[in-house]
Amino acid sequence: MSVSSSAAAFEKLDADGSGVVDVADLRGVYDASMHPDVVSGKKTEDEILQNMVDGFERRSKDKDGRVTLEEFKAYYGGVSAYVEDDDMFKFMVKRAWNL
Repeated sequence: MSVSSSAAAFEKLDADGSGVVDVADLRGVYDASMHPDVVSGKKTEDEILQNMVDGFERRSKDKDGRVTLEEFKAYYGGVSAYVEDDDMFKFMVKRAWNL
């Protein structure tokens, strides 16, 4: 993913402009209410959002519940390895975060 695409996606997620993304930031851009685990009562919306944060931090040594731009780029760097076409990957990220 290009630097501008990852920075734009991260900026959208970082709703409060703090330089990190946490559950509170995601709550404003991702509606977890229709997630199958929420609908079935297995998890709460906040648990789903925390799972997203945990996923972004998966490659990080500092798992503090706050995703930095570097952690965000590392996450999507790993994801991009499974998408053969760069343009398709950019499209997927932009579509996922309504950019």
